[in-house]
Amino acid sequence: MPKARKKPVIETHGKVEDKFEPTLLEQVWGRADISRYGTLVEEDYTKRIHNMTRADLEAHARQMGIVIVENTMRLRDKLLSEFRQYAASITKPLQAPRPITSISEQAMKVLAEGR
Repeated sequence: MPKARKKPVIETHGKVEDKFEPTLLEQVWGRADISRYGTLVEEDYTKRIHNMTRADLEAHARQMGIVIVENTMRLRDKLLSEFRQYAASITKPLQAPRPITSISEQAMKVLAEGR
């Protein structure tokens, strides 16, 4: 009897979409990539800093206000960490609207007193 084939394992994550609520005016106006880093996509920024020379990395770190360290890998990690913090601070995940619940008549009377 032949061995049964194992089903391939499919990795999943809880992330559904990359959409987020706008928090900056530039995002509201539809220019979401305007930021101090030029992008909010981590892959784009990672590619950009990995293509930089040591002098470019130091200049970029000075521009971002990061203390320069001698180890190039640590400097890249520091820049990436600061980018993640910045991107997380201005990207707010989409929230599902709350269902409207009915308000009791007594509560409506209390609310109507201020009119």
